[in-house]
Amino acid sequence: MRKSTLKPVLFLLMLFIPLDGKTLNVTILGDSVRYINPIFEKVDVQKDILFCEATNFEGKTEKLLLDVYTPNGDIQSSRPVILWIHGGGFRPGNDKSQSYIVKMATEFAKRGYVCVSINYRVRKNPKEDKTGTMFNALEDAMLALNWVRKNYEKLKIDRTKIIVGGGSAGGMIAVNLCYKDSTVLEKWDKSGIIGLVNLWGSPDNSWTASKIDKNDPPTIIVHGTSDESVPYGNSEQLVKELETNEVIHELVTIVGAGHTPVNHFDEFAKKIAEFLYDLILKN
Repeated sequence: MRKSTLKPVLFLLMLFIPLDGKTLNVTILGDSVRYINPIFEKVDVQKDILFCEATNFEGKTEKLLLDVYTPNGDIQSSRPVILWIHGGGFRPGNDKSQSYIVKMATEFAKRGYVCVSINYRVRKNPKEDKTGTMFNALEDAMLALNWVRKNYEKLKIDRTKIIVGGGSAGGMIAVNLCYKDSTVLEKWDKSGIIGLVNLWGSPDNSWTASKIDKNDPPTIIVHGTSDESVPYGNSEQLVKELETNEVIHELVTIVGAGHTPVNHFDEFAKKIAEFLYDLILKN
């Protein structure tokens, strides 16, 4: 796909790029371009915001919370937003504060995005009922997405520029969330989603609750070839399906890396930032 690059002409420059009746504000600071490079030093975090209550697998009411990351001192509104979904095998022990999810949310907020990290229902034995486990997680992720769209003015985001990202189990949720479609019995609102970031979370058939078609969002996948938790072959298969359906995609292969290859963060974060930047310009 085409890569877009803007060269700086001033130390600080605001560009207003008209795109099909809309205007995208692009900040250039020295050699850094907003959405590609970190241009903010600090990030503000609002923690533990309630977005819904749901009944968990034990029949108990569970409060589901999210955290919001915003670039400190940012004067722009109508910013793109990334919904981040944590991993952890669908079991208790991880949540929205998972270390690499916090890092992704922080680093992309420094690039000028608003980032939202969410909790969802998990289970002690998720593999005993994979369908129910995924159904609950998808339902919660959609409720979080609805909360983001509803609060777009308060968050100062553009609800037509939503990216969904997740790692491991969170990647599987993100994949199903973005590829699933409405049916006669179930409405599935994917409005505003322009991209998917799948971090080592390509699901096999047992965790798939969706089917890819040509209208699904452009997808970037990051995966290590030596992943023993979620096989790299899952991503190769996903790429084949994306190619068949002519969905824009990129596979970032990390040779020899295992599951959650955070020591390659700078490498794949750069790839993700460039991929998303193109999407923002086009939408």
